[in-house]
Amino acid sequence: MRSTIELRNLFFVLFFTCNVVYVQSQINIINDTVLAKPSTDRLLTLPKHPVRTVANILSTNVGVWAFDRFVTNGEFAKISLNSIRNNLKTGFVWDNDMFATNLCAHPYHGGLYFNAARSNGMSFWQSIPFSAGGCLMWEIAMENEPPSINDFMATTIGGTSLGEMTFRISDLLINDKSVGFERFGREFLLTLISPIRGINRILSGESKRVRNIRGNNIQKPPTVFYLSLGHRIIADNLKHANDIINTGCFDAALYYGDSFIDDNEKPYDTFMFKVGGNFLSSQPVISRVNAIGLLYSVDLPSKWLRNRFIFGFFQHFNYYESSSVIDKISLKPYKISEAASVGTGLLYNRNIAKHIALYASIHLSAILLGGSQTDHYQYDKRDYNMGSGFSTKLSCDLRLGSKAHMFFESEDYRIYSWVGNQTSDPTIINSNSQGDIGNTSLTIVKVGFNYIIKKHFLISSEKSYIYRHSQYKYYPTVEHHVEENKISLGYIF
Repeated sequence: MRSTIELRNLFFVLFFTCNVVYVQSQINIINDTVLAKPSTDRLLTLPKHPVRTVANILSTNVGVWAFDRFVTNGEFAKISLNSIRNNLKTGFVWDNDMFATNLCAHPYHGGLYFNAARSNGMSFWQSIPFSAGGCLMWEIAMENEPPSINDFMATTIGGTSLGEMTFRISDLLINDKSVGFERFGREFLLTLISPIRGINRILSGESKRVRNIRGNNIQKPPTVFYLSLGHRIIADNLKHANDIINTGCFDAALYYGDSFIDDNEKPYDTFMFKVGGNFLSSQPVISRVNAIGLLYSVDLPSKWLRNRFIFGFFQHFNYYESSSVIDKISLKPYKISEAASVGTGLLYNRNIAKHIALYASIHLSAILLGGSQTDHYQYDKRDYNMGSGFSTKLSCDLRLGSKAHMFFESEDYRIYSWVGNQTSDPTIINSNSQGDIGNTSLTIVKVGFNYIIKKHFLISSEKSYIYRHSQYKYYPTVEHHVEENKISLGYIF
């Protein structure tokens, strides 16, 4: 599953962007915000099909296993009754797959299970057990390697976040009034972004059924999407050198719903999804994925006019990865993952003047499973630690009319590795561990300015400072500083 999942994950990011671009082309632009017209169509309720959900999950696992076994000839896919018995006997362990596989690709795979339940009429909360069951089946029966603790957490919890977002994006694509090439394009993109939902629509005949309503299952919310390309300069402050990296970069962001609208009743009625990466450089193609979804919120009373306070519970998914090359030696300045995380948050909005508004938020979350950069642990495909911890986030956004806004963001992640090597000898490796015993903190601070040049075109500048502090039980503490400057040209759809 390793290489297969990584490839599917890359396709997911690319097709997610294409999908949203297509959807947003159907939406009217009002000032600097894209607002979807409230649908006057009757919403359809998907009938509950738990048996078909199980069948979808079984066929997904068997299909992926068959590809791994007979196409890529993966050793881990050579299963038998003995391998299942051994997995049950061994129990759960910490595995040693690559960073992107364990902490980004597995949540996407979990999103497929989650989508199977959602597309068969299950609610957000009802879909989670199906996702967990699909993961258990894979871990115990579809690989000849012991089941993984981190895979189960990342697939089940991280998959909930990515699964719900892709389900809602796929719903934006549905328009049963359309015909011809437009209808084909919508159904094709829907299937790419939410494969099981697309397949179910094909099998049931919904993909080609024409009627006088759109056929959506979710009321369309206010939605904003932008895509930008630019240039990024990275100053990697290493021990004996200052490495300057120039790279092309891209960013895409989707803002779904509005937290300050009173009808946010269901999980993920409001969410934010961002992805960023690089091209024409040694940096990772996908270097950043950020998502935060609102699970539940309540309006707090305020004595001050023109002020809104909202307290809520949120689910977080964050992924950062970087690379550097000094004297032909490949290095990893920082990487962090918040694959399974939930917490509280406070949102604030104040209309300062007629054309000036301030938006701010603060979040505190518990990281149930995360990953962090290590300078020592190296085993198989592992060059990172896993563990648990917490994160804090602060953001301020000052909007000046409909043309410009300034922003400040701060993120701090703390990952603690509890189970690891009990020696300072790097040649002695405990392969069933979280990595090096210790903790890593990563602080990211960003300031930036955006200005709409004309109509939909946006110019953006951003300066970032990244500080990593890795404290080990048996090794010296390591600190790493990275500064980044970015300028880009974007388009608001």
